[in-house]
Amino acid sequence: MAGRGLTIRLGNGVEVLGDKEYHFDAEVIEARGTFLISHAHSDHLPKRIVGREVIASDTTLRCLNGRSKKQLSLAPSDGVTMLDAGHMAGSRMFQVEVSGRSVLYTGDLCTRDRCGNRGARPVKTDVLIIESTYGRPRYVFPPSEVITALIHDEVEDNFSQGRSVSLYAYPFGKSQDMIRVLRDFSPYADQSVYNATAMVRCADDPLECRLWEGNGEDEPFVVICSPWLNRTKQAELLRNRDVKRLAVSGWAIDAGYKRKMGVHEAFPFSDHADFNDLIEFVKGCEPEMVITHHGSADTLAQEIKARLGIEARPLIRGQRSLTEF
Repeated sequence: MAGRGLTIRLGNGVEVLGDKEYHFDAEVIEARGTFLISHAHSDHLPKRIVGREVIASDTTLRCLNGRSKKQLSLAPSDGVTMLDAGHMAGSRMFQVEVSGRSVLYTGDLCTRDRCGNRGARPVKTDVLIIESTYGRPRYVFPPSEVITALIHDEVEDNFSQGRSVSLYAYPFGKSQDMIRVLRDFSPYADQSVYNATAMVRCADDPLECRLWEGNGEDEPFVVICSPWLNRTKQAELLRNRDVKRLAVSGWAIDAGYKRKMGVHEAFPFSDHADFNDLIEFVKGCEPEMVITHHGSADTLAQEIKARLGIEARPLIRGQRSLTEF
């Protein structure tokens, strides 16, 4: 390989360095450099902003600026291909070419079409950097349409008995999915879900919901809540009303999740790829090298090598270049 070799490392985000330099989901947006933000979940957003520009979707930028005192603008995306990651509104994968190698960074992704979201599609690449949230073989989810039908039926059954329902879901992503699934029940949203929904709402996706303030609602009702609602006074109000408590998460596969969340029922519905989805996505990209990170990276790398025969390693802090793999 002529010129400067390709280096991929954990530093200020995932750094892809060579004849060009990119920082994916960096903790600090610095004054110099090219910074790319995959989506608007807090664990992928910067903790400090010094510079002025990032590469991201319009929706991700709007969400970031809605949370930050320092406002950013979109940087030119020359040399960067943005692809739908299927994870939440505005989520993007990025493909770049560095030192003669094509590199695809997925961020969080979901390959399943669900609730009006189009899943991520694989693209040919030399190097694939893929998330590993559900990178263990036991994390295989039922079809999304089956789970959403069960959730809808659960709410309908409770309404027929005059019982209200609260449904815990992450404010960005799964909450909007649940608003779509339960739209015929005119759902309420707690303050955090309501605010998040306002940031991603658009003319093509109105995401109609009402702000739930904890009093005066006609019963039965369904309210979509942040998982952290139980830290607020509203949680006690829900318990006093004998509200049926539900939760949606890929972690519902795990025994004990219902007890941990303090809910009556939990549904294995996720805006991430499950284990089988990850393996199929890797296979479709036909990479020479896979780098796993952000989750069960060690396990996923081992499974990719064993099942697909593709070289794969977890991204470990201090590991500096492809030659070290």
